[in-house]
Amino acid sequence: MLKTAGYSLFEMLISIVLSSLIIMGMTSFYIQLQTNNMQYYQKTRLQQAIDLGLAGMKKDIKRAGFIANDPKKITTKAIEVNEKMKCIILRYDSEIRNSWVWNEFNPTKSDVFTYRYKGNNIAYRTGSLNCLGNKWENVFDSNEIKITYFQIKQLHDTIELSIAAELRKNKQIKYYTTEIIKNENRF
Repeated sequence: MLKTAGYSLFEMLISIVLSSLIIMGMTSFYIQLQTNNMQYYQKTRLQQAIDLGLAGMKKDIKRAGFIANDPKKITTKAIEVNEKMKCIILRYDSEIRNSWVWNEFNPTKSDVFTYRYKGNNIAYRTGSLNCLGNKWENVFDSNEIKITYFQIKQLHDTIELSIAAELRKNKQIKYYTTEIIKNENRF
């Protein structure tokens, strides 16, 4: 008798079909894994950007009302919240000068720090006594992040900040947070 070695045509076709199905399944799984990893990275990046952007504001809220060596020199409110304009004005002795300084000729040397929500971003300005005007600096990159919601509430001795944001290039990536910031000085 003759011994034949190898596979038949039918066996080869079945093995090719099964191999193809396995490779297609692995490719599909890999693509889905990469998509999930990218979305996770984008969401984490958005969250970190918001947290980092709000860090300065939270620090200023905690410091509001501070005057070095003589807190009796307080002549105006340390914190003013304008909920309608979504704006907060904060005052504290930033350079240990024993008073709150406001310099109309050089506002950047003032002890007044203002934040407002406008144009889908939070803007910051030193030396502004109100929530109007121009020459504001955006806290977030407008090309990357869109702030969709911002609210400031003044409670007894705390400030409640709520913010919602999304990525401009991927609107499915969203982040929302509410933070309660306790002021370390009485206002």
